Amino acid sequence: MKLNSNQKKAVETTEGPLLVFAGAGSGKTRVITNRIASMVLEKQIPAGSIVALSFTNKSAGEMKERLRKMVPKEKLKGIVLSTFHSLGLRILKEHIQVLGYGEKFILFNANDQESFVSDLIKLHKLDPKKIPPKDVIKFISLQKNTQGSSGAQNETGFDELFAILEDYQSEMKKRNTLDFDDLILLPKEILKKHPEIAKSYHKKFHYFMVDEFQDTNQLQYDFLTLFRGESQNLCVVGDDDQSIYAFRGSNVELILNFEREFPGATVVRLLENYRSAAPIIQAANSLIKNNKSRKEKELYSLIPSTELVSDFEVSDEKEEAVFVASQIQSYLVKNEYQGNQIAILFRTNYQSRPFEEELRNRNIPYKVVGGYNFFDRKEVRDCIAYLRCIANHKDDLSLQRILNYPKRGIGSGSLQILLAEAQSKGIRLFEVFLRICESPDYLPEVKAKVRQEIYQLVEILETYQKKFFQADKMSLVLKELIQQVGLENAIRLEEEEEKIAKARIYNLSELVNMMSFFEAEEDKEEAPTLFSFLIRLSLLMEDDPKEEEGKEDRRVQLLTMHQSKGLEFDLVFVVGLEEGILPNSRVMDNPESVDEERRLLYVAMTRPRRKLYLTHSQTRRKFGEQMQAEPSRFLLELDRSVVDFHPLGEMPKEEAIEGFLADLEKLKVC
Repeated sequence: MKLNSNQKKAVETTEGPLLVFAGAGSGKTRVITNRIASMVLEKQIPAGSIVALSFTNKSAGEMKERLRKMVPKEKLKGIVLSTFHSLGLRILKEHIQVLGYGEKFILFNANDQESFVSDLIKLHKLDPKKIPPKDVIKFISLQKNTQGSSGAQNETGFDELFAILEDYQSEMKKRNTLDFDDLILLPKEILKKHPEIAKSYHKKFHYFMVDEFQDTNQLQYDFLTLFRGESQNLCVVGDDDQSIYAFRGSNVELILNFEREFPGATVVRLLENYRSAAPIIQAANSLIKNNKSRKEKELYSLIPSTELVSDFEVSDEKEEAVFVASQIQSYLVKNEYQGNQIAILFRTNYQSRPFEEELRNRNIPYKVVGGYNFFDRKEVRDCIAYLRCIANHKDDLSLQRILNYPKRGIGSGSLQILLAEAQSKGIRLFEVFLRICESPDYLPEVKAKVRQEIYQLVEILETYQKKFFQADKMSLVLKELIQQVGLENAIRLEEEEEKIAKARIYNLSELVNMMSFFEAEEDKEEAPTLFSFLIRLSLLMEDDPKEEEGKEDRRVQLLTMHQSKGLEFDLVFVVGLEEGILPNSRVMDNPESVDEERRLLYVAMTRPRRKLYLTHSQTRRKFGEQMQAEPSRFLLELDRSVVDFHPLGEMPKEEAIEGFLADLEKLKVC
């Protein structure tokens, strides 16, 4: 593919400040690598004077790989192709001693840092439950990245956090140890406090490029400014419409204000999308133009298609999953797409559950990208273990799993006594529990506190066995059980981050929802029971479709919208487009945050090459209770000339695909 006129202009402009707005699928990496190749081969600029920065090792590696195919190895000698942090590390290796550190410093990983902060919290005689280590680490990182300008004053413990910060900084230096933020912060200090060192880099490097500039934070930009000195040869490439990492500290204003900081800068807009069919791009444009704080531009595609974007309304998340899975199955049967070129995108991980269940039901292989399958998540397996023990007191494995979860003070020593007794008598573990409850003299080596906890656990298991047997609605009993045994509280104690705790609690809610849907099924021959539900779960958990070893991975991809950035697929389903999900309930009243949520949907909508489906539900369950749901405000912003809206009741009929589903047995990829 030849360069188009705008790509060519970006490649050929090497002197002075250059801002390249690179829209989704516009050939950004191709432009960057061609620009470097042109500088080295055609303009004879020494590679050793060029610095090209990206945000991930993966993208830096991709640039290196492409350049190696375009430029002889010896001509690339001395070029810096790296991440911001790698560049900072390079400076520290050469000059860290000027800051009073030893030459052989240590870099803490996340576990090292958490352990160190935990010790500091104890040293200050603070309660780690009130001031968790992860919150302290976040505070320290925020202070470093904002240089103390953050106004995030914590009503409970702000002074204590600053006291810990002071000790953290001094103790880290005494230990000759750095954390990840120091890889930017300390090189910035070196360049600022030691002009002679900065000048040595200014003499060496004259051309600078930054990829994904919209993801840059203020500290990184300040570091870069000191590193390049007076050189105006700064090329930044990015797209303000794809800025979705404010929660990590990125500052979209840096790309929006570039022209103000560099008057007369050359601005190139790469607006032709080479990835997606024209209707997809037109729909995405109609969405993103509603953002107030953005540079005016409109992406276009010359890839013709008669396929409009499909927007389907469904009654609930179960029907949503059935619809998506049936569409995927029909495409696979017709051999229109391979599984790994199909993606289901959602706002948060807990939304994957109904789709996983339905794909398993249809024996369609799938992969949850960057996370565990729903049934492999700890909280889900813990809850299922309770259900198995309630249904069958003889399930020793499940009983051992729940025995001290949530914590009851029944340690490994007590468990070994109980297991040894069961083995010596040839009875089940639960029978040992019953004997302890019936006789205060039985197994006297078991402590009184442990005996009391065993008695309470037995009471819970027997009480809920009756409740499930007698219940008109088992999902309500399951919801009560989760609260009774304290699974939610246990999760909150385990997770310092409220966001992670909520995500795990949502997974428990999804299990309740699953039971609720199971009870509501109309085609069952017998009334639903706890046993029949557990059998359904067992089949789903064991019948996990996987690829045969040695074969190409053809699994359907399930991932969050954030994880989809930079990826592309032939067929994409963007699901759960409702108020409270997208935009997220936490930001619905904040215009700036809503803009970022809109950008997130824009990123998701620009992932497919050929076909895009959008779905939303009229109702959605939370802990088994059916709640009304409103369509996302973003759906109302889409250009209806390229979006085919299907209201509830206009779902594709299963009969329409019966003909090719008859050939399902022949389809080996499934």
